Amino acid sequence: MALIQLTVLTGCGITGGIRPQAAETSPDVRVVDLFYITDRAPDTAPGQYFSSARGDLSYGISHISIPPGHVMGQHEEPSLLKLEWAHEEAKHINVREVRKLDRDDFTTRLDRAVEASPGNKLMVFVHGYNEEFPEASRMVAQFADDLKFSGPVVLFSWPSQGSLTGYTVDETNAQWAQSHFLEMMSTILEKVPAHSIYLVGHSMGNRIIGNAMITLSGDHLESDLMRFREIIMIAPDIDADVFRKDMAPRLARTGIHITLYASSKDRALLASKAFHGHPRAGDSGEALVVVDGMETIDASNASGGLLGHSYYAEDRRIMEDIFGLLQTGQRADDRFGLEPRDTDQGRYWTFRK
Repeated sequence: MALIQLTVLTGCGITGGIRPQAAETSPDVRVVDLFYITDRAPDTAPGQYFSSARGDLSYGISHISIPPGHVMGQHEEPSLLKLEWAHEEAKHINVREVRKLDRDDFTTRLDRAVEASPGNKLMVFVHGYNEEFPEASRMVAQFADDLKFSGPVVLFSWPSQGSLTGYTVDETNAQWAQSHFLEMMSTILEKVPAHSIYLVGHSMGNRIIGNAMITLSGDHLESDLMRFREIIMIAPDIDADVFRKDMAPRLARTGIHITLYASSKDRALLASKAFHGHPRAGDSGEALVVVDGMETIDASNASGGLLGHSYYAEDRRIMEDIFGLLQTGQRADDRFGLEPRDTDQGRYWTFRK
């Protein structure tokens, strides 16, 4: 039974080699420069770059191409129904190349990119369960491109197994990776003078962000914490009771704005609930998490692929709401497209129909 439940869980100098995937070139493609930090072991297989095994921290930049005619909220990839077997730049979001850097070169380049951005912005994204490095890179690059985020984006990629049956290993590896994420954020705070830092987590990646930020808040000055403008937690695969009683209040005490997106139609989190025996924080059903110091958005009427888990990158209304949040800093009561709902626990918001 556990195996059946797990099979529907889903994501949720050029040293080191450039290995571009085979692709048809087009002069109209856009290229997103995606910074990455990963604690995956390197992988020599063509097009993989990093494996699902644990490794030391590696740094670099991935160049991700966005095809001409890309539509916001669509993740263009090869389709077996169309007899497409490989990523083609003219049709699909494609990893063009991956460039490995040492830590000093990485922080220097990231520093320059932040300084060149309006408002000295920086986004850090942590992916969820069942993600391989190439797919996580494509999804995050699309997310950043669709949002027209004006600063650099850093992907923290931990050693998810990239398989439907790797859920329990992913849980262990997500916990193992927390210290590396904390080390990464400490380095960024010390070396990169970003004025506005946005943390975005999806699914199991929110465990890494949440626990690390609680630790970070006790180790750094208030002036460092003030540089974090928002923590966006999308479909968090965290025990709802633990989140409500422990993690959320402790995060709220940091003073950082927190927005949680949840859905009652997220089949991946419903499977996680069945597997663990308890609701998840990203499920907006009967256990919807509403706590002081955090804004909860019910995204149940959003589209999010077959399992309803990837709505952050596949539903235009969600993306427009996140766009407004990142661009203007408006709170939920002031963002167009949201309607308030008041409960005994507090206020949350839904999307207008």
